[in-house]
Amino acid sequence: MPDSVGRKKQSPSLKARALRLLSQREHSRAELAKKLSDYLSLQAKADRASNPQEHDQESKQTDPSGLSRELQIEAVLDDFEKRGWLSDVRFAEALVRRRSERYGVRKIKDELQRAGVASDTSLALLDSLKTTEFQRAKELFERKFGSIAEDQKLRAKQYRFLVSKGFNPEIVAKVIGGRQKGAE
Repeated sequence: MPDSVGRKKQSPSLKARALRLLSQREHSRAELAKKLSDYLSLQAKADRASNPQEHDQESKQTDPSGLSRELQIEAVLDDFEKRGWLSDVRFAEALVRRRSERYGVRKIKDELQRAGVASDTSLALLDSLKTTEFQRAKELFERKFGSIAEDQKLRAKQYRFLVSKGFNPEIVAKVIGGRQKGAE
């Protein structure tokens, strides 16, 4: 035990860190690359702080194996994709499934773009959501408000709520206006 008292706690490898992140939830390739890059930056910063005399300008970008951070990350991500552990399609499907009850196509599309998912990957998923947009907006409206408000000011609030959730303004007008009561 006395040997372990003086030792510094070793941080997990890049691969272990990526696996831990993927075990919590699906990630897109771009999202995981950013998280791993941030992790390596923090790790390098901590190493420089603990041993400032040992680190020069070259050691910021490379590890003992000589690979740059970006190449290390790309190698891990490529390996994970080959093994089937990382998939943008699976990430997009999971995100759409999680968000579809509460958000409209516009908001989900924006979130997929921010996560770095290719537009061709998300196009088919978003097309399937468009067919259920009215029904999902109506269900969310009924859960939140129950009934259409008589007061114009409250109706405007209801309208803004649904539009802010990413639903198409035309569909929101139909839900709030109650024009499609029989079209379910």
